[in-house]
Amino acid sequence: MTGLMTRALNHLFTSIAESEGPSAYEVKMSYIEIYNENIRDLLNPSAGPLELRDEGSSGAPVVAGLSEVCAKSAGHVAELLARGDRARIAEPTQANQHSSRGHALLSVTVSKQEGGCTQRGRLFLIDLAGSERAGLRARRLEGAHINRSLLALGNCIMALSGGARYVNYRDSKLTRLLREVLGGRCRTAMVAHVAPGAAHRDTTRSTLHYAQRASVITNRIERDVVETPMQLSQYRSVINDLREEIARLKLKMKDSSRSREDLRAVEDEMDEKQPENAEHLKTLREAIVSTFKQQMRLRRRLMELDSHLLGLALDAERQHAAISHWEARFNRLYKPINLSGSRLSTQQSYRGGTGSTGSSLSGGERAEAEVAVEQAWAELAAVEREQETARRERERVERHLHQVRLRGAQLEQELPAHISSGPEREVLALVCRVHELEADKLALQGERAARAHELRRRDLALQRRDAQRRLSDEIITRQRRALDELGVGMPSELAQLYELYQQEIHASTYTENNDIYTPPYRLPPISSSQASATLKRYASDDSLVMAAPRRGGDATT
Repeated sequence: MTGLMTRALNHLFTSIAESEGPSAYEVKMSYIEIYNENIRDLLNPSAGPLELRDEGSSGAPVVAGLSEVCAKSAGHVAELLARGDRARIAEPTQANQHSSRGHALLSVTVSKQEGGCTQRGRLFLIDLAGSERAGLRARRLEGAHINRSLLALGNCIMALSGGARYVNYRDSKLTRLLREVLGGRCRTAMVAHVAPGAAHRDTTRSTLHYAQRASVITNRIERDVVETPMQLSQYRSVINDLREEIARLKLKMKDSSRSREDLRAVEDEMDEKQPENAEHLKTLREAIVSTFKQQMRLRRRLMELDSHLLGLALDAERQHAAISHWEARFNRLYKPINLSGSRLSTQQSYRGGTGSTGSSLSGGERAEAEVAVEQAWAELAAVEREQETARRERERVERHLHQVRLRGAQLEQELPAHISSGPEREVLALVCRVHELEADKLALQGERAARAHELRRRDLALQRRDAQRRLSDEIITRQRRALDELGVGMPSELAQLYELYQQEIHASTYTENNDIYTPPYRLPPISSSQASATLKRYASDDSLVMAAPRRGGDATT
């Protein structure tokens, strides 16, 4: 009987084969077993126990040294699964003659290249070993490890189903590996294996309770948003404001370090007014700190609005691309100049069934085009309304920030007149220094975001130009082949140009295959005016199919 893992992967390769561009997909898989809290690579058993680490700042668990195999077909996957199953540790039990003694985890990663972007999705298939009773097994250590990992998984499921704020995933390696798929942004399914016989009533009941708690867990499916470099000037404007603020605070700190004689004179003068100025000075310091905090909050709000506007710009570009696709079916050039006019003309062309060159579609395709374009226009209008709302909010925040900055400058100018001692001057210097560091931190964050946008734009521009060049090469080659087949002679000048073209193709092919040197002239200049690339990134929703354990037996697929 075909198992759940094999059926799932057969369906995956069938879906890839039926897609429009199956060659754009890449499928990689890894197969591990957790036996006695040791991780074994079933595709490379000779590697020995592997170490589980936390990757960088993200904290995602990573198995060091794990082999990942590129799967070519469903048959290849079946061979890999059979090889991995032969490497698993199994012994006979009362319920199964070939009961696995460890948990198996199959990880499948599917990558798709589309429009210069890579879309990835992951599928986890977990086969959990059955729980053990110490009185029924001679090898108690092995059963203890199985029960420990299942207990840790049950505790995590109970905490997630109860809405606990903290979930302990670190009690076992199994729960550490399943942390992202249990409480992350993926779709999760659990298959519980039970027996209808009266002899297995207790184990069936506990297994159903186990699965019932898992069914209460709700994960939120989220989408990653790619920030586009269309509004980098707003980041640069915030950075410039922060730099001006830093320069102003440094100048104020220099002005506060006056000569010792002047300070003595000021101290003598302030000592006379100290009793009545002490309370006023405290109020001024609190007001300055409050204005500093308010400025940082408003600046963070500006950066959040900028990121939101970048995401909305990406959504608008996607809708324009969808409309342009259907316009191209009618051989029309889509120019998104006026929203209402373009929308009316597009709808009339679909309903009339005519284009600029007389292209026509069938009734079903015309209806599909009309529905798709109408939906794209509706979403585009909603995005533009949200953009307008975000812009108005940004203008309001900018005005508020300007008022707060004026108020802070006024308070800072008023504060030195009430300073009467060295500690108070130190407090002023420390307050200014803290505000300077906070502003410097925001400036660095903005610079990092701007640099990431620019690098992504340059990379996408290179990919787009390479795609255009390959398309041009294919067109030129096919035209030359057609001319040769028809026996049409070419003029000598055209033949010379074609020879130069072939030489250039050979030279560029050598350059592309050589990883040692990359010509600098292939990089486009850094210019915000030329940043017209459309960025596309789609969310990769991880999927999990998990087999729940059968108490007293084995959870197999």
